[in-house]
Amino acid sequence: MFSIVIPIKNQFDVVKKCIESVIRHYDDQEIILIDDASDEQDLLQYLKEIQKTKLNWKVVLFEQSQDHSKACTAGIQLSSNENVFLLNSDTILTKNSLRILSDVLDINSNIGVVGPCTSSASGPQLLPDLYQKRFSMSIDEIEQIALSLEQNKELQDIELVNGFCFCIKKSVFLEVGKFDPVLNSYGNEKELLIRIRKAGYRTVWVKGCYVHHFGKMSYSKTNINIGRACKDADNYIMKKHAN
Repeated sequence: MFSIVIPIKNQFDVVKKCIESVIRHYDDQEIILIDDASDEQDLLQYLKEIQKTKLNWKVVLFEQSQDHSKACTAGIQLSSNENVFLLNSDTILTKNSLRILSDVLDINSNIGVVGPCTSSASGPQLLPDLYQKRFSMSIDEIEQIALSLEQNKELQDIELVNGFCFCIKKSVFLEVGKFDPVLNSYGNEKELLIRIRKAGYRTVWVKGCYVHHFGKMSYSKTNINIGRACKDADNYIMKKHAN
C-alpha cells in the first residue's frame, strides 16, 4: 500500500483527468486531495461530490490559500503509508506506474526518492518525442507507452527528480526536516533533494516507468511569474548549500 497526495489549485479540466486516472488504476490505495482554496465552482462541486461518494478518500479544502509546499506537507502528514506520491494535478497515471515506483522504494533501503519517465519535464526523465504531442495523445496511446517501457529495469541516480510525480519515503521526509519554509512553490523539491542526498539516500529515475505530464498546468492561475520564482529559488538554494 502507498499514499497518493494531489495538491490542487483550480484547473478543473486537467484535475478531472488526473483523478479519473487515479480511479481507473489506484482506487484501492490511500488517496488524499488537498485543495488550496480554489475559486472555480465546478471544481469545488466536483471535489465535494468525491467527499460524499469516495468515503475511503481524504479530501481537504483549504478556505484560505496556503502554498504548494504546505499543501504537500498537509497531505504527507495525513498519509498512513511509508511510500507517498506527491502528484501534480496535471498528470495522467498509467496502469502499473506507481506500483513500479513503490516497489523500487520497498526493495532499496538506501533510496529515498524515485520518479518516472514522462512527457514534460526538465532533465533525463523527459521522453523528447512525446513533448510536442502530449496534449493530443489518447489514453490508449499513453498506456501503450507505459507498457513498452516496463521491461527496462534500469535505475539511474539523478540530482533533480522532477516534482510532477515525486515518490518519497515518509520517514525520509520527516528525517531531513520537510520542505524549506522559504520555498513555498518553486524549488521546494530541488532543495529537499539536496538534503536527502546529504543524509545518505539516493534519488533515482526509474526508466521502466511512465506517468504522463501536461506540464505547467497545475497551480497555473496563481499569477506567479514562474521564471522569476525559479531564478529566486535557485539563488536561495545556492546560498544555502554553498558548500
